[in-house]
Amino acid sequence: MSGSSARIAAIEAFVLVGDKDYAGDAGLRAVRPEPQEAVLSARALAAIGDLHICAYPAQVQTCVVKITADDGTIGWGEAHAPLGARATQAIVQDVLAPLLIGEDALAIDRHWERMYGSMRLRGHVAGFLMEAIAGVDIALWDLAGKLFGVPVYRLLGGPYRTQLPVYASGVPGTTVSERVAAAERLASEGYSAVKTSIGRGDIDSDLAGVQAIVGAVKGKADVLVDAHGAYTAENALYAARRLQDMGVYWLEDPLSPEDIDGYVRLSAAIDVPIASGETECTRWQFEERLSRGAVDVILPDVCRAGGISEGRRIATVASLHNTRWAAHVSMGTSIHVAAAAHLAAASANFLIFE
Repeated sequence: MSGSSARIAAIEAFVLVGDKDYAGDAGLRAVRPEPQEAVLSARALAAIGDLHICAYPAQVQTCVVKITADDGTIGWGEAHAPLGARATQAIVQDVLAPLLIGEDALAIDRHWERMYGSMRLRGHVAGFLMEAIAGVDIALWDLAGKLFGVPVYRLLGGPYRTQLPVYASGVPGTTVSERVAAAERLASEGYSAVKTSIGRGDIDSDLAGVQAIVGAVKGKADVLVDAHGAYTAENALYAARRLQDMGVYWLEDPLSPEDIDGYVRLSAAIDVPIASGETECTRWQFEERLSRGAVDVILPDVCRAGGISEGRRIATVASLHNTRWAAHVSMGTSIHVAAAAHLAAASANFLIFE
């Protein structure tokens, strides 16, 4: 059977749960440590109190999608589902799979529009649905690559590049000295940049820690700073001006993602690049931020923002605004990493990989 005649025979979704407790952030406090239940982040509670509580899993989890063609060829995808992965699994199996079974395996754009359109009039244009669509879409691209015997980046018109600049995300350590040592080690290992967090408490203490890391890796690696949406407008401006003087690579998510007006005002007031967008799921959501000048670097997550198909369109929208994108890669499997890497390899306005 040729690839051009393959049909979708089966779509399955699997919830994977890690066998170790999630310990990706020193600011986490386990309030409900039972397996698969939430751990609430204590990050930035001093800044805006209970308005900023982000749930994380007690154990790492994700949702993996398997699509089988009628000739037995298999494609794998991943839906970013760090918490509530069973909800994502149900959407794949109960909502999306019935739309695609028996259909042409290579009609990927058509399948994406049908999946997105299936819940559009109900207002489901983000969250679990888009993550589920991403998992199916990535599996379809993987399947297509296997049917034709070529890497996915070839199907996307690449390679535009054969190497990706990579930054190390989340410099580990509970003290400044530990984080400085970790940043120096990561820089020596060849990472283009390292990313550290602020917004955990006292703003001046956080910024002093960033300054120490910047000084330690100067000339060897850039420093990215992630505030996780923790700050008020006043504190964000204060932090941004201090970070601008330090020469950091970017300031990520200083404000809550809903505050687009705040991002516009902040971007106009400072010179340090603002990076944002890991919460956004479609080209339309990114277009609003880009057209209003709210962001300098966008951060789509291929396993959240509709998969490779929508990720490619988001990159094109960014290019219309002369803006580059950086791959957001969070908790998940190597499928997540591979999908983002193939898209990045084929994209002209890609910047850096997490």
